[in-house]
Amino acid sequence: MEINQQVDYYDKLWAKRKRLNTLKLMRSVKILSYFITVKRKFKNPKILDLGCGDGRLTAFLGEFADTDGVELSKEAIRIAKEKHPHVNFFQGNAMEYDFKLNHYDLVVSQEVIEHIEDQEAYIKICYQVLKKGGYLIITTPNKKVFDHLEGGSWSHQPIEKIMIPRAFKALVKNNFKIISYDSIIFNFGLMGYFKIINNRYIIGATNRLGIKGLREIILSKCGYGLHQCILAKKVV
Repeated sequence: MEINQQVDYYDKLWAKRKRLNTLKLMRSVKILSYFITVKRKFKNPKILDLGCGDGRLTAFLGEFADTDGVELSKEAIRIAKEKHPHVNFFQGNAMEYDFKLNHYDLVVSQEVIEHIEDQEAYIKICYQVLKKGGYLIITTPNKKVFDHLEGGSWSHQPIEKIMIPRAFKALVKNNFKIISYDSIIFNFGLMGYFKIINNRYIIGATNRLGIKGLREIILSKCGYGLHQCILAKKVV
């Protein structure tokens, strides 16, 4: 799909502004937990939210640091500027935008990379705009889970290139040192071997034994959560 067609698609999508659901809240909480780590390293980090949508998360980050948001949709940027004037918002294609190089301490990319055709080039852009020692927080859906979920992926945007954990981590490792990989939001998928992983009797037993937290840590690190989250650092 041509970029102008994508702009039209996302303009219509963002015009239908909806309240966020619990899954998006859980993803935001994970991003913010990573942000605490970054904030402890920098007194006043310069932040770029790449693919910021209508700026809801961007605006919250902007309460703690100087923050810029870049988004493809003109409608989303119009809404963001209107509702969150304390943040700098810019409309443009992240793959072609004229970013300042070595400028930011943190890049946040929430559920964007799966909608990018050239994912390696996208990660390279994240790398180039960061200062040495800067951090990347990036999230994406987990193909391993959706492949075992009846009906598959819920998203049907113009480009859908979701990744399994191994591929996602390898992509980020090409340019960054991964500090933490976590998958979040469990007990989705009942096809194939996921019938065992998400068996309700097993889940109930772990709850009764008081090891729910241990089970979720194992599932998280082994990539069995619905969404994948990475905190990574630019070291060279």
